[in-house]
Amino acid sequence: MEEDVKGIGDYLEIIRRHKKLVIYPALILAIISSAVAFLLPASYRSTGLILIESQEIPNDLVRSTVTSYADQRIEVIRQKLLTTSNVMRIVDKYKLYPEKRKNSSQQLIVDMFRQSISVDMVQANVTDPRSGRARRASIAFNVSFLDKSPQRAQQVTSELVTAFLDENVKTRTARANETRAFLKEEGNKFQRKIQSLEKAIAEFKDEFSESLPELLPYNLSMVESLQEGLLANQNQAVELKDQVLTLSVELANLDALYPVAGADNPMNSEQKLAQAKIQYAQLQTKYSSNHPDIKRLKREIEGLELELSSMGKADESTKATAYKGPLYLKISSKINSTEREIKRLAANRIKLQEKLADYEKRVTETHQVKRAYDDLTRDYDNTLAKYKELRAKELQAELGENLESENKGESFTLIEPPSVPIKPEKPNRLKILAIGLVASLGVGLGLALLFDMVVGGVRGYKAISRILDEAPLVVVPMIIAPQDVINRTITYKDKRVIIAALIFVILIILGVHFLVMDLEIFWFKLLRKISLL
Repeated sequence: MEEDVKGIGDYLEIIRRHKKLVIYPALILAIISSAVAFLLPASYRSTGLILIESQEIPNDLVRSTVTSYADQRIEVIRQKLLTTSNVMRIVDKYKLYPEKRKNSSQQLIVDMFRQSISVDMVQANVTDPRSGRARRASIAFNVSFLDKSPQRAQQVTSELVTAFLDENVKTRTARANETRAFLKEEGNKFQRKIQSLEKAIAEFKDEFSESLPELLPYNLSMVESLQEGLLANQNQAVELKDQVLTLSVELANLDALYPVAGADNPMNSEQKLAQAKIQYAQLQTKYSSNHPDIKRLKREIEGLELELSSMGKADESTKATAYKGPLYLKISSKINSTEREIKRLAANRIKLQEKLADYEKRVTETHQVKRAYDDLTRDYDNTLAKYKELRAKELQAELGENLESENKGESFTLIEPPSVPIKPEKPNRLKILAIGLVASLGVGLGLALLFDMVVGGVRGYKAISRILDEAPLVVVPMIIAPQDVINRTITYKDKRVIIAALIFVILIILGVHFLVMDLEIFWFKLLRKISLL
């Protein structure tokens, strides 16, 4: 069986058979589209052109504290201007949408206003001064407003342009002020922290003034000096004790050369005292002061001295001269002076030992003190460096603030103020009419072809030949009777169907208008989507 392929003649025949389905819907839709094209209210767009001017003073000399891109700032300003409060203020000021405000909500009015505003960036190919490469950059932007009244469109656009210019200056100045204030506050915080660290370091130095790291060389030199002095003291004491021992031996030899008879002679006590001192000096070279023999001899010497002093001798030096002669007196005096020197050295040695222990303690504590002191000084140095950095940045921010306050930074300049539009922006009536007529005809043809595909049937020589696989013997042409002409006219039933369809379409339109979306807003969005605006 051959494939059912229709030619142009077949399609023309289908259109002829179902011309009602082609003509009536197409006619209805054409009327609707024509009404829409000519009944839509005209809207006028007023536009102002704002130039984005770069910073007058080179960035290498004074750097601005506002680092955001112009596109970003423009969008931020746009969002601020399109808040509900600002929108309603402009709507009330210029009495926009008087009909809609009676029956529509505030949100609907705000949405309509926002859809009527347009902010379009103007870009151009520029050369980046840093990299030397070509790139796209925003050099200006258009601010426009769409309204049914050309005068109101121009007034609202002027209001928006002024708001953009003022808000840009306000935003940049506020950003510069906030940056400087922030850096100043942070600098003050670090200044207070530095003062606190300085106080802590001062208190630390007062507490450990003798063990500070910078005093370590001095303390070490003092330890070495005291050790040397102590060693010299000990050597000198040993020499003096040897002298006492030698002198005591000489004194004992004098006693042996000049003995005094009589057991009760007081000179025997003096001899015992001399011998005890000789033994005491000898034992001191061997034992410490806590040795039992040293303690015994010391008590014996003290007892003999006390015994001799209680005997009431008039002048010891005179008796010594009487019994022993000048030599005994000289040796005895030498022994006494040497013993006094030994005692002085012993007292001095105790002081040297105490001082040495103190300085050794300082040296020992220096390492622990150094660790804590280094922590404090490290924090102080880091804080001081950060403080200086913040103060330098604060100075730069102050220059940037002056730059913005004197309008020397990046700025917006109005180069083409909004004018009263003469020609309406939309709707494009001819375009809407042309699209409506083409769409109407297309809908009619589509309905005819769809109906033929659904109902079908066998018509014509080719269809019969294709089904029977044989050619018919005779082809009888169509005979049109007068009754057929009458049947082709529109019946009352057909009229009711058409009217019902029209009513149904109207009800759908009304339902969308009142329940879903205002038709005017719908048309704005639709025309924007199909690039009719």
